[in-house]
Amino acid sequence: MGIPASFIFQNRIFVEHLIRLIKIFRIASERFRLRSQIYEQIILTVCALVRLRIGS
Repeated sequence: MGIPASFIFQNRIFVEHLIRLIKIFRIASERFRLRSQIYEQIILTVCALVRLRIGS
């Protein structure tokens, strides 16, 4: 047996939607020219905003 295909498909769709939301901010899809500390803070902020928007 294994993991049901419907479970895999549902999770894949969820992850793809999260990636799309992160790319809306254009941070994950372009080169970022700030110091690495600032970059990390911005990525974490964007991820928090995405999580807030999806309600998780």
